[in-house]
Amino acid sequence: MLGSGQGGVEVGRFASARPAPSGTVTAADDLVSFAEMPQAAFDSVVIDGTVINVAGGAHDINTTSGAITEPRMYQDAAATDQNDGRRGVAEKLAILAAAINDQALADPGFTYSAKVVGNRLSLQATAGGDNRVVVLATELGGAAGPDLSPTVVDNTRFYALGDSGLNQFQTPGLPGLDGTKPLAIDYENAYRIIDSQVDLFNLLVLPRDHDNSDAETRALWGPASVFCQKRRAMLLMDPPDNWSNPQQATDAAIGVNSLRVGLVKNRAAVFYPKVTMMDNQKEVHVGPAGAIAGLIARIDGTRGVWKAPAGTEADLRGIVGIQHKHSDAENGVMNPKAINNIRLFPNGIVNWGGRTMDGDDGFGSEWKYIPIVRTAMYIEESLYRGLKWAVFEPNDEPLWSQIRLNVGAFMHNLFRQGAFQGQTPKEAYYVQCDSTTTTQNDRNLGIVNIHVGFAPLKPAEFVVLQLQQLAGQVQV
Repeated sequence: MLGSGQGGVEVGRFASARPAPSGTVTAADDLVSFAEMPQAAFDSVVIDGTVINVAGGAHDINTTSGAITEPRMYQDAAATDQNDGRRGVAEKLAILAAAINDQALADPGFTYSAKVVGNRLSLQATAGGDNRVVVLATELGGAAGPDLSPTVVDNTRFYALGDSGLNQFQTPGLPGLDGTKPLAIDYENAYRIIDSQVDLFNLLVLPRDHDNSDAETRALWGPASVFCQKRRAMLLMDPPDNWSNPQQATDAAIGVNSLRVGLVKNRAAVFYPKVTMMDNQKEVHVGPAGAIAGLIARIDGTRGVWKAPAGTEADLRGIVGIQHKHSDAENGVMNPKAINNIRLFPNGIVNWGGRTMDGDDGFGSEWKYIPIVRTAMYIEESLYRGLKWAVFEPNDEPLWSQIRLNVGAFMHNLFRQGAFQGQTPKEAYYVQCDSTTTTQNDRNLGIVNIHVGFAPLKPAEFVVLQLQQLAGQVQV
């Protein structure tokens, strides 16, 4: 065998299965057709109508000594007889590439380039559309020269995604599909998957799909809040698009009351207005629930779940503004209706509300505030997980005593962290697990009942100052 070391060209067994190179490229498996051409077969190459001289001058493919009769392309400049010369093909391709590139330098309108890769000449268009194809021809004495089409592979400038690719080596793809907007059943399926795959979560955010209307989004809140109630989580809601002022936010038809229909109100909270973010150097308004979720996570870590995620320390990060700005008076209209307002202050953009959807002043609910609900859920979830050791234990006083000890230690630790109202543990919480909570009938059914109560901390929403002017002084 000749071998590549002796100037031969070896074609890999998988070469034909690989994608065709882009541009116009000489075919590696048909080099013989070009190699056996006489060096005088053509004196010019023509690319899309531009004639480039390759006989004489700086770029002359007639490199072999005149002593050889009718030298062929495979013979190089060092050939001394008819059978000599192994590097001629690569030599001739390099001359053609240099001639084409020099033409591009001399003529700005000639938008092509060439390079030699092994024993291949690659021609590429440097401008134009993806489907542009280089048309290569030859001339001899001004007339048409040899047809090079059998020795080259014509491909487009680039492969194109979708259905825009027109080259012969590409099966046109189908236009991209963004999919359809999620339906209520899709969310229900997601809840079932979360139930089986996600062990623990305590905040739920449902970003609005671009194609969903306010009514379609509103229909999702009810089932989502039921799911949150089941999993001891809090639903964070974005405001509808049609809220542009406090009057609309509190309107009987489209305001906050319309969001309460079908909602587990003490497991949900709404925040208003939308926040502004940068997206590809452009300001866009997005629902605030995602930013609020991050804020709550931060407050949980620094202050605890019993601290309302609101106030001057509750600044929202990663945003650049808010869609609407509101005054103290406007906030005074929305806050009693349980609309948590996001406001712009000199120290930043902060969340200025901590109420659940059950927090309307007219409801008189004990689950009015987010931190109270989340503290209760935190205690419930912690005890649920921390008391699994009691399952299958003998249901009698020794078990009840151990439960009181464990739960009491947990509650006392929260009391020491400032989670409850009251100056003493007795004022702050109680734990009851004995024969009064677990009757004989409960024991027959395998049930042990534990009663836990706590005095929640309620956030101060208003600071009341009393000013009295006396003669010569002002007393606060």
